[in-house]
Amino acid sequence: MSIILRRLTYLSFFLAFIIVAPLLIFYSLGYRYNFDKHLIEKNGAFFVKSYPRNSNIFIDGEKTKFKTPAQVTNVKTGTHLVEIKKEGFDTWQKNLNIIAGETTFIEDVTLFLNEQKIVDLGPGSEDYLINKNKDKYSYLRDNTLWLVNTETEQIFDVYQFPQKTELIDWSKNDQQILIKQNNYKIFDISQQKITDLNILNPDKIIWDNQDENIIWFLRNQKLYKYNIVLNSTTLKADDLSDFDLTGEYIILQNNQAGISNLAQIQKDSTDEVRSLENLKLGKLKIILADKDYLIFMLGSHLYLQKQEQELIEIPASLVEIYGKFLLINDGYQTILYDYNDDYKEIIDRSSQVVSDLKWHPNGSYFINEVNGKSTIYELDGRDYRNNTQVLNDPLKKMYLFNKKGDKLFILTAERNFYLQVQ
Repeated sequence: MSIILRRLTYLSFFLAFIIVAPLLIFYSLGYRYNFDKHLIEKNGAFFVKSYPRNSNIFIDGEKTKFKTPAQVTNVKTGTHLVEIKKEGFDTWQKNLNIIAGETTFIEDVTLFLNEQKIVDLGPGSEDYLINKNKDKYSYLRDNTLWLVNTETEQIFDVYQFPQKTELIDWSKNDQQILIKQNNYKIFDISQQKITDLNILNPDKIIWDNQDENIIWFLRNQKLYKYNIVLNSTTLKADDLSDFDLTGEYIILQNNQAGISNLAQIQKDSTDEVRSLENLKLGKLKIILADKDYLIFMLGSHLYLQKQEQELIEIPASLVEIYGKFLLINDGYQTILYDYNDDYKEIIDRSSQVVSDLKWHPNGSYFINEVNGKSTIYELDGRDYRNNTQVLNDPLKKMYLFNKKGDKLFILTAERNFYLQVQ
């Protein structure tokens, strides 16, 4: 080979290296030529997290090498069909967008079993009571008290009452249940002991949600605080129509001339936090009460009041809270409402009345009941492919998820059972 040819060969390799090396570097960094836009741009990525883990990830129908949780890199910009699949579970799928140089996060994806296992717990009841921690429920059948622990999936035959009994409320420590026979009594679960209360004919009675030794009751428009240990009663307020309590606060309702007036007070000091006037009449139910917010129902109206801001009123038949979010249903449509940022979004509409509504424990799904059909919905109302029907039963039901969210406990008048949904 001549010197000239050798030099030309070296020069060719050098020029090839100068041209190819940057291309390889750019390629490794995720840059691609977009033939649709006729320009070079950086690809993006998907970060995918799901329950259960080790689920397969598909992009545009093609199975990737990744299993959840994982970051799928070098994804071309634009809209892609993302599917998460695992044998025995319904496929999760959604069209999602990739932006050049950015990561699109797909988190809190839950796959539900395509065949829910039914575990029978025995006969049902219409007289039930969920504890304050929402991990147990008790119910009466033929005056026998039954207790179900949703975390251990255990059911206990606790006690046979000798006379007709009603379940009223749980104590905070889960050891006692307030019951009504001829008068109001406390049933101690572990000791199986019944104690009479010195409380006669209350119009309303509630066990305190912070102190198992305190019971509040309303009688003749007067609010009383009853100390179980001391067997003493203290008058706390009068001229009331109703009351409710949560956390450190009591909400007092006074009805006059066709309107309701409310006052939020401290339980211990009775100092007033806020007052609201000229509200609609209706049964009082507190959703949240603290120093910043007061969220409550009066009949079919939901009210939201943030400190030093105007009162918001929303028609509502069902309301459930999870963190800073409310699920609100007005009968036919379900709204996700961020009460902190005052943002709301319609996530579902129904042609029939929604009869029940409950959050899934992960906060990204909820269950509702329409015409006896129970369906688990994803909060993202833009895509209905990820909804899972779990039951079709016309009976009135109690729904209660365990903390993990993989079991849904259901109590009807005839059956007590749970569904393995994950």
